[in-house]
Amino acid sequence: MIREQGGAYGGGATFDSSIGAFRFYSYRDPRLTETLNDFDASLKWLATSDHSADSLEEAILGVIGSMDKPGSPAGEAQGDFFIQLHGRTKEQREMFRVQILAVTIEQLQDVAKRYLTPENESIAVISSPSQKETLTSLGFDTTTL
Repeated sequence: MIREQGGAYGGGATFDSSIGAFRFYSYRDPRLTETLNDFDASLKWLATSDHSADSLEEAILGVIGSMDKPGSPAGEAQGDFFIQLHGRTKEQREMFRVQILAVTIEQLQDVAKRYLTPENESIAVISSPSQKETLTSLGFDTTTL
């Protein structure tokens, strides 16, 4: 979890390989601007802090665990669809797993520096109508659903 302090019900970071998107998220979060700043600060932390081998191993095991966990029938069907859509073979998926197990801190830092940049980001907020004024003052376009 990235942040659950200050009243948010939860949050985290995920990568969706089916659409090639890395995302930070929080939900029911009363600290909108602060949380967005926290997400930016986490990238600076990755780039500038020392990270232990234990924390890297824990992160790798989390990724492998999420790959191995069983999904719902609909989720499994969606995953199979994207595998076939993109022509990913069993050998490619096994090689991907091997590469995840061998990842280094330096590789993670390089990927973040190269791809997780302000030029590549999009920010979306789904909130209650009571937050419209705050979102507008922050420069967000708002749409009522």
